[in-house]
Amino acid sequence: MQVFERFVFHNGNLYPGAIKPDSIDLKNKKMLLHERDGFNMNRIRKIAKLHPNSIWDPENADYGSLVDSVMLGFTHVTIDGWIELSKLKIAHALCKNAITKFSLNKSIESIIKRLELLKNEIQRPVLIIGFNPGDIQKFFDKIDLKLGKKYDWYIAPSVSNEKLSHNNINILGWCKSQQESLER
Repeated sequence: MQVFERFVFHNGNLYPGAIKPDSIDLKNKKMLLHERDGFNMNRIRKIAKLHPNSIWDPENADYGSLVDSVMLGFTHVTIDGWIELSKLKIAHALCKNAITKFSLNKSIESIIKRLELLKNEIQRPVLIIGFNPGDIQKFFDKIDLKLGKKYDWYIAPSVSNEKLSHNNINILGWCKSQQESLER
């Protein structure tokens, strides 16, 4: 399992901490970068060049943002799991490293239902973003084992010290927030 540092990209810096993307502290780190900067091609191109193997999570994680982000240099880009099925299928056909994302601020049951619908339509990587402490565990407690094995999971819990007690799923990446290390 890979560990990704989790940041928000805003106004050309990474938060928490207002870290410059070219900081030596970030060299060779894998990151989940939530873009909240508006679509600024020059900034996106620069950060893609500095961190091409990070996961880029565009603010509007739609088909167009995915294609643009790949063209600007990112290898792994998220796409919203709730967009129209035909666009989701095309996005996965065009980008072999598309990662379908779901935020647990919606009903867990509706997300599981959507994953069931998508299981033969999209690639395996799925990013689950926690909204409240413990909701990642609740999600995996409710998901059917067979469906859980259909996907490769990236997990971004709402708190970094969250634990997950499931051995029957393939977790490719754990995306942890930088908040705890900044508080020390």
